[in-house]
Amino acid sequence: MKIVCLVKQVPRGDAINFDPETRTLRREGVPLLLNPFDAAAVVQAADLKERVGGEVIAMTMGPPQAADALRTCLALGADRCIHLSDRVFAVADTLGTSRTLALAIQKEGGVDLVLCGRKTVDSETWQVPPETAAFLGWPHLTSVVDIELADGRVRATRETDAGYDTYELDLPAVLSLVSAIEAETSSDGTVEVWTANDLVGDLRENDKRFGQTGSPTRVLAVHDVTPDRAGELAKSADEVIGKVRNLLIDRPPEATHWDKPAHLGEKPGKDYDAWTFVETVDGRATRASLELIAKSRELAGKLGGESVALVMGRDAEAVGETLGRHGAERVVLVDDGRLDDYHSELWSAALVQVLQRFRPHILAVPATARGRDLGPRAAGELELGMTGDCVNLGIDRGGRLVQTKPAYGGNIVSVIMGRTTPQLATVRPRMFSVLEAREHAARVERFELDPLPEPRSALVEHKPAPAFDLDESDVVVLLGPDAPAGWAPKGVAVGGTREVCARGDLPGNRQIGLYGRPVAPRVLIAVGVPGDFEQLTGIVKSAVVVSVGGGAGMEQAADVVFGGEPGDVVVALAQER
Repeated sequence: MKIVCLVKQVPRGDAINFDPETRTLRREGVPLLLNPFDAAAVVQAADLKERVGGEVIAMTMGPPQAADALRTCLALGADRCIHLSDRVFAVADTLGTSRTLALAIQKEGGVDLVLCGRKTVDSETWQVPPETAAFLGWPHLTSVVDIELADGRVRATRETDAGYDTYELDLPAVLSLVSAIEAETSSDGTVEVWTANDLVGDLRENDKRFGQTGSPTRVLAVHDVTPDRAGELAKSADEVIGKVRNLLIDRPPEATHWDKPAHLGEKPGKDYDAWTFVETVDGRATRASLELIAKSRELAGKLGGESVALVMGRDAEAVGETLGRHGAERVVLVDDGRLDDYHSELWSAALVQVLQRFRPHILAVPATARGRDLGPRAAGELELGMTGDCVNLGIDRGGRLVQTKPAYGGNIVSVIMGRTTPQLATVRPRMFSVLEAREHAARVERFELDPLPEPRSALVEHKPAPAFDLDESDVVVLLGPDAPAGWAPKGVAVGGTREVCARGDLPGNRQIGLYGRPVAPRVLIAVGVPGDFEQLTGIVKSAVVVSVGGGAGMEQAADVVFGGEPGDVVVALAQER
């Protein structure tokens, strides 16, 4: 079996600094390392090779120094490495990168399986694996926690916000992995260098297949948005509660309004709609979806159009009738029976049909496990620019979507624009408020799908472990390794650090941090959390942070610090809004 691991060299996140004078990132002297998610993919590939035989090839695209990351791959079990290095490749976005990687995989030939990390630690897009699979025309799975190979097929279990889904896939396929390991070892071995001329025989000046020319999104600006946390010491639970209440008053959520803003265009006359992909669970729309409907209503006003909600799957009919009460002016239902259960191939094919038929000006998708899987695949199929993990959206006077996304742990944000339409973005939950419900009816229409492709993967098992409350609750408790033994708060959303989830106290889909998921509740209560960079990354967007029994790093990143028992504080703050 031939396995290709797609890897990237990244800067160490805790060493990145923002220069306020030049308004750029300071990169000189910053240590570089193999992306930890990709390191885990190489180790997994080496393990599979031990079981079934074959060859493991590590592949990266980057400048000459990226060869150091490949030498780490050799130490982790790769047999040889391919370094895609050419000035033509420079400044590629996720789509440009994915296209180049797919061309290299095709040139290598005979590849059975592509493994990679689900994301890089310097970004949260999660886009390259699904987009690469789209260019290859192969099935894919994201956020994989377990892999088995048998009889020319792969059996893989995928982590979602609802639990764990096991699929069987035909090969070749692309899988991205949940796990991450930190590796700094190095070894000598074969590293082949390929340029653009090695991938195509007709390279042209400003070739639209590569680099910045072949990338539909571009960064306009970079800003430091590090929150101001005072770290005030509270001597009692009552004092904690009082300080938190005052901070919540000082930091209200972004207001949303039913009244749409005026058309912003320089030449009003052409109207454009703003669409939201609505994710459903248990017969209702998720909070993240309702937030995006509210934001899309604002964007639609500036574009002179309507807020349109797109609902797919078994809950489409039931949910679609309710979305008008939360700001949608039009609802498009895709309730084909083939979409009853989420299936990446079928749902992405259905979304592609919708995008081709309606050509929405904007489509915002929740940055959940499903949205990060579905959106990039559709973007890759249609070669559309997409910005992942946005924390804000706006409209410029030319009607283009202005997207703000975090990087390097969340304290640095980039402002990004795209040049393709539809303009696609995944957006973090809890970045906007939900509109107060009104008795308002939206126009509902049904979209009839053309025949869908025969899927090359099949869902064979689902194990429920819902974790939607981490995105929907106003108060979240983060348990760290130093939390009181056996203490488990009731009636509140609970997540854990990497150590807590690794020892089995909580499911992996409740892991919060750089190697897990970000959360942004109104109040985050960190209990027994040391406060290293990996842990703090997951909570940076929380409105108010309370540290109970935490380490020095956590105390410096908190608004309120308390050294007493967590129970009374959690019970009281769980009622706050």
